[in-house]
Amino acid sequence: MNECIHIHIPELESYSVKYYINNKDAFKSPRVWPLHLHDQMEMYILLEGDVSFVVESSLYKLSPGDAIVTAPNERHHCILNSYSHHRHLCFWFDPSCRTLFADFIERTPGNGNLISPGADAKRRLQEIYTALASAKEACDTHMQLYLTLEMLHVFRKSITSDDHVQQIPELLRKILADIDESFKTVQSLEYFTEKYFISTSTLNRLFRTYLLTTPKKYIEAKRLAYSRYLLKNGSTVLSACMEAGFSDCSNYIRMFRKRFSITPGQYRDGVGVADVETSYEC
Repeated sequence: MNECIHIHIPELESYSVKYYINNKDAFKSPRVWPLHLHDQMEMYILLEGDVSFVVESSLYKLSPGDAIVTAPNERHHCILNSYSHHRHLCFWFDPSCRTLFADFIERTPGNGNLISPGADAKRRLQEIYTALASAKEACDTHMQLYLTLEMLHVFRKSITSDDHVQQIPELLRKILADIDESFKTVQSLEYFTEKYFISTSTLNRLFRTYLLTTPKKYIEAKRLAYSRYLLKNGSTVLSACMEAGFSDCSNYIRMFRKRFSITPGQYRDGVGVADVETSYEC
């Protein structure tokens, strides 16, 4: 008698995904998207373009067909390195269904974020993306569900122990790791120039060369992302401001509004939160 297999996934009722497909035939100028984080699991998939991603203090260089997966509250940002196309897809999955997402998100932050499928898997994934675009156009919700599940299955099979982290100067790696620990308390860039015996111009050059940003903007983005996390978890605006390392609350509110188009108080209260998620469309 054949063995009867019973598979029960109760969390599948909470399966929820938002996504968009950017397949525009247009060249884009180099740019850096702000550092941010999500409550969801994000999966960014590059179709064409010269793209890198920073996740926590790790830098990844993507090839077409590669994906960057970030867990909830894992700080990350996208870099379009040169004048190029930027064709891509981006998905935000509700991580409540641990059965589906454990292999993607149960790891050390900033490690194992890049998934690079083999040639056969990339061909199958491209077929899935084409079918997904058609299902989206036809408003076929069931087909979109099946296709996103198959996509997750293909990427899950492509997870390896290779970290794929792009080599950057050891000095910059140390500084990024230091910022992860000190961004809430560091008062000026002199902390880094004195600690690592470098000039301010050298520090700025390292960040511009490899991250297309400045150390000041990088630290500000870290603080904004962390304050957003605190607000999401019930902190007052003043508390989030101070705990994240901002010394001037009015300036913090102004920066938050400029970055997210809503005030910290509105974000804490859930007003307009659905519009805050970062898109990588230009």
